[in-house]
Amino acid sequence: MPTRLLWMANIALVAVVLVLLAAEQSLAATFAALASVALSAYVSTVDRKRRRADFVAEHTSVEAILETDDLSRFREIRDREGNVRAVREVRRTYSGIELTEAVKLVELL
Repeated sequence: MPTRLLWMANIALVAVVLVLLAAEQSLAATFAALASVALSAYVSTVDRKRRRADFVAEHTSVEAILETDDLSRFREIRDREGNVRAVREVRRTYSGIELTEAVKLVELL
């Protein structure tokens, strides 16, 4: 099931929580809120795994990125604003990259 549909279902579940709270059904609202939290965790995990799989399929490794992509923008950010900001930009650009890989990439620039 697409993650967008799951997020929409979760928004509907939050609306149910609000309706139950307005109707003073606190026990039912509590269980609906717990279900919403569980669904959020599930959708986040599924989405993170999908992004990681997309990243691995497109870029096999950090070394492959170094060889094929223009990384001068990240080097400039690193030199101007520091490693943390550069790592953040790398992770924004390559959404499936793990933190350790992004740090390694910035260090190798």
